[in-house]
Amino acid sequence: MMDNILPNSDFSYDPVTAINEDEAKGRTAEIFLDIRKTMNISLITSIWRGLASMDNSLEEVWALTKPIYLSGTPELALKNMINTINIPTPAFNNNFKDIKKSDLLHIKNIITVYNKSNGMNLMALSALVMSEYKPRIAITNAPLKIMESTFPELMKKDDITSESWLIVKKVNSLGSPQGEDAHIATLWRHLAHWPHFLSIIYNHFKILDLNGDINTVQKNVLEHVKTKGINLKRQKIKYEEIDSFTLNTITDYVHTTNQVIRMVVLGHMMIKWIEQ
Repeated sequence: MMDNILPNSDFSYDPVTAINEDEAKGRTAEIFLDIRKTMNISLITSIWRGLASMDNSLEEVWALTKPIYLSGTPELALKNMINTINIPTPAFNNNFKDIKKSDLLHIKNIITVYNKSNGMNLMALSALVMSEYKPRIAITNAPLKIMESTFPELMKKDDITSESWLIVKKVNSLGSPQGEDAHIATLWRHLAHWPHFLSIIYNHFKILDLNGDINTVQKNVLEHVKTKGINLKRQKIKYEEIDSFTLNTITDYVHTTNQVIRMVVLGHMMIKWIEQ
């Protein structure tokens, strides 16, 4: 199944038009809250918002993957991967001197939350699609809590000026074969509060994009999650309740270089560069 997936496929849903967390009602809102508590994150990233528009996919996929997150394994596997993969950054020359310290702190906090959420989703959902069976994994009894957000809210497209949206499209093109036509990853909308920061990222990271460094790291991450990621024990019953479109959506999300892997790579590149 996975061998037939194109390595450069784009999202099968649009992260920009997927339901916003504050618009969720009923069971969807309950699941979103449970995801935030279980993962200890302050926001819901696009894969879960995208699944919410696919019949009962959100509830079915979360029921299968929650035990994986509760085990604590995804966060450990993510740390191992980040410590293993060489993440390049441009040369540092005081690039953020014109950005206020308070703004830079907000920027770092936002990127850190997305790095955790995107990275844990990459490790857990990759394990799920590679197993193809209901996971059987030990669950810890760690108390559930939500990381409190200390940064501005996610902006909708209509809240972003046309000039800033052009910058968002440019920075979103990094590492994507679709270039500026690629679906906009949610992180960039969150960072659109600071278009100057996004311009700095684009102007310095595009060199690493053009010379192939970003693409190389993306391929290395894909190889890592497939060969050194989480290996689930299998139960005899397959998860046949998940339809093929949903399963392909998740598999594309974790096992192509252009979706969550790209954002994990760029997110950790930004944090490493800021903290130099």
